[in-house]
Amino acid sequence: MANGRAHTWQDIHERIKRNIINLTWPPGELIPGEVELAQEYGCARTTVNRALRELAATGVVDRKRKAGTRVAKQKTRQVRAEIPVIRTQVEAQGAAYRFQLLENKIKQPSKAIAKTLNIKASEVALHIRSIHYADELPFIYEDRWINVKTIPKIKQVDLAQTSANEWLVQHVPFTSGEFVIQAQNTNKKLAMALGLSVDEAILTSTRTTWLESKSVTTVTLKYSPGYQMHFEI
Repeated sequence: MANGRAHTWQDIHERIKRNIINLTWPPGELIPGEVELAQEYGCARTTVNRALRELAATGVVDRKRKAGTRVAKQKTRQVRAEIPVIRTQVEAQGAAYRFQLLENKIKQPSKAIAKTLNIKASEVALHIRSIHYADELPFIYEDRWINVKTIPKIKQVDLAQTSANEWLVQHVPFTSGEFVIQAQNTNKKLAMALGLSVDEAILTSTRTTWLESKSVTTVTLKYSPGYQMHFEI
């Protein structure tokens, strides 16, 4: 703490960046871990995590799960995608938001989901399915699995009142993730959920996030026609 003020992630961002610019940590060097940096700077680990994520987003550092964080050998431009709160997306358009929780159950996932979450086939996870609405029109269909060993508190959350998307964004940090976007045709079940015709093309994204070596969640979002996804570079 400096001058009685708690460090923000922006403070830590600038201190780490300064060490990189003055070559305290030269290109390619593995920098200290989040716990060590949090102790050195006198702040929470989540504050360090946010600072490092911002530095990684702009190509200043390279972060890899299990391999740590290294100073980038050369600055590259990267596409930056933030995880939005769906409610705020809808309200920003001037529309009324609500969501409908279709499923909230701890159960054994498929082998493919277990592999994605890096859990044993015999283990269980929390399965969430929801539809998010904008002015009572289907906006996004959400199919999510959450690793309850990583996030045990999720079992006590009333996910009928606060969506899993919003709760996770607000309460759970992550250190890395994978993000896939593709076009997909609707099947009968999805067409009915989104009020569309069967075989109508829609945008689909699948995102898996990690907290160090532990999976947090893997979610597939299916968007109503006309949805636009924005990135920064």
